[in-house]
Amino acid sequence: MQLRLTCVLTFFIATQTPAQNLKSIEINIAGRYDKHADYTTRYFNRSYTNDTKLWGGSFGLNFNYIQPVYRNLKIKIGIGYYRLGIDKIRQTGPFNLTASGRNIEYRHPSGILPLIATTRYHYNNLDLTGGLTYKNKFLKEWYYTLSGDFTYLYTFSQLYHITYDDIKYKTTNGKTLGFQVNSFIGAVKNIIHDKYYLSPKVIVPVYQSLNGDKNLGENNNVKMRKWFNGIGLEFSIGKYLK
Repeated sequence: MQLRLTCVLTFFIATQTPAQNLKSIEINIAGRYDKHADYTTRYFNRSYTNDTKLWGGSFGLNFNYIQPVYRNLKIKIGIGYYRLGIDKIRQTGPFNLTASGRNIEYRHPSGILPLIATTRYHYNNLDLTGGLTYKNKFLKEWYYTLSGDFTYLYTFSQLYHITYDDIKYKTTNGKTLGFQVNSFIGAVKNIIHDKYYLSPKVIVPVYQSLNGDKNLGENNNVKMRKWFNGIGLEFSIGKYLK
């Protein structure tokens, strides 16, 4: 028993070898798939409500600055582009009728305003990120990393695929789309004389809150909140700063 305890303590102490305590800049690309929040809404002022379920793939590109704060703990701030996508829709209305699209406020070039639906759409966003990251050595040339961040999303344009005439309808309604809280687990490998590093990570979404969309007849006060229900991958290339 004493021998086992000694081995465990020896391993723990060995793995606490400080990682390179350097500033760095990095660029990362990320892709993820989410089951977005289920919620109830209505199209403009109609008397009945619709139960809405949404799924979609998203991707982003970010530039980050990373600053050591204490031992192996660092802070991260970043800015980038994030495309939040809705690829699958299931909406249940009165009498349990289901649809794979959503009604959208759109006037056809001919001047008529038929009942038009979108089957998929996405939001182009500016994202601002802040978070904490922990890095420590676990093999001769590899480190493990654990991190979490908060991301604010500001949408500057939107694109809706409309079934009628196969139209792509673009709008430029600038507004806060919402925010995300994400966690990451991954590895770091130093390269090129330890001046640069590569880091693949798994993204585990923790929380997301999105605002309503006026093009879909929703008030901006509508909130779509969800816990977990997603997965993703991120890959970073960084450079240490001395």
